[in-house]
Amino acid sequence: MSELRAALADALGPLYRIEREVRPVGEYRLFVATQSQNGSELLVKILPAALSLGINDLQFERAVLLVAERLRHPHLVIPRGAGRAGAFVYHTRPFVPGTTLRAWIGNNGAIPLARTVEILRSILSGLEYAHSLEIFHGELKPENVLLSDTGVMVADTGIASALGKPATPRNDMAAVQALTYEMLTGMKPTPGQEPLERTRSLPLWLSEWMRSRWADAGRALAGMRPPPPSSQPPQLFA
Repeated sequence: MSELRAALADALGPLYRIEREVRPVGEYRLFVATQSQNGSELLVKILPAALSLGINDLQFERAVLLVAERLRHPHLVIPRGAGRAGAFVYHTRPFVPGTTLRAWIGNNGAIPLARTVEILRSILSGLEYAHSLEIFHGELKPENVLLSDTGVMVADTGIASALGKPATPRNDMAAVQALTYEMLTGMKPTPGQEPLERTRSLPLWLSEWMRSRWADAGRALAGMRPPPPSSQPPQLFA
């Protein structure tokens, strides 16, 4: 057993037992732990060593628990807790079976338009609720969007703020637009890129939505809802 895994076993036991390590996300290592009594699974996200060194783990744990107490939404994965395992700080959330948006795009490329809009609505719905509580994501990216049998869920909302990183609704909206570009093209946005409508045919309302700079998720969600089909030319939705 590795030193980190042994430290995690000490930190989480005897209530949880470490089952396996899963594919890392950037510098973050991920482990799945199982509740000893009922078999429920927990995802444990390990912060990088350099970041762990500068964190007061007790303050971080309190901040994560405060976020967890306030967030209750079907499209948000609620944080469970946090702690320290040896030299590393970690936070936890329920394990959600499925895949990430990053993995799906990597395996399949661009996402069909209707499915992209469906995913966007789910993401914005969760963020709208978080923003109404003045809780911001701060690190929204395809790795944090989970696609499961039960729907689309956003993970790690509020964790950046708990770590003391700057997070604002406008940052989240810029991240949502980057996600949209990647879903519709299969490629990460780059500086100087062509407008999205030049690389893929889009409904007029979505092109206009992509050019807007939304102040928060609530306004972005309202702005992406087109008028009823009867009041708009049918070809815009073809």
